[in-house]
Amino acid sequence: MLVVPGVTDAQQVVGISVGQFSVVSESSRSTDDVLRANRGFQTFDIGDFDNIIVGGDWMLAFGDYVEAGAGLEFYQRSVSGAQPVDEATTGSSLAVDMTVRTVSVPITARLFPLTRDAHVQPYVGGGATVHFWRYTEERVLTVGSFSGQSSAIDQGITAGPVIFGGARVPVGAVSIGGEVRYRARDARLNGPVFAGTTLKLGGISTVATIQFRIP
Repeated sequence: MLVVPGVTDAQQVVGISVGQFSVVSESSRSTDDVLRANRGFQTFDIGDFDNIIVGGDWMLAFGDYVEAGAGLEFYQRSVSGAQPVDEATTGSSLAVDMTVRTVSVPITARLFPLTRDAHVQPYVGGGATVHFWRYTEERVLTVGSFSGQSSAIDQGITAGPVIFGGARVPVGAVSIGGEVRYRARDARLNGPVFAGTTLKLGGISTVATIQFRIP
């Protein structure tokens, strides 16, 4: 009975974020990662999968130093590959369009060393993120005048850790700031046959944030 009123009366903070998601580099991926494996027969860069990430969160404040809650993030990127020229001399070519999509639910807490009422409010935090992921390959094989298309799709749910740090400046009931967030997790491909058996979902998000305090 003592705890319930405290949670009910806690201040709410609703936030929106948008920025850049940078995927893990090729050298940091295992040899069974599908994108690294595709680099063996397709011309593209792993960095081509960097793209915009958008999100939002709902947090509850607990005292002057802590906020905790959950959020939602969306990322998607399609990259077209092509068979290298030296392999295309055989008279056939293979082009693969790869799409990675994640809808993520982070459950996190923030710690404010200078309190939530400071003029500048740096914070650090962490937690766990549930990823609803989907990986798609659209393939076009050309042999002479013949051209055939096929597709392969795999999807699933996985979870992994997330850590972050940022700062915000309050302007009335609104706070404007920025945040750097790192998440780490590999998905296991269990569906159609791909060149690899895992898909690395980790990376670094650098985002601008706007947060609204709700009394």
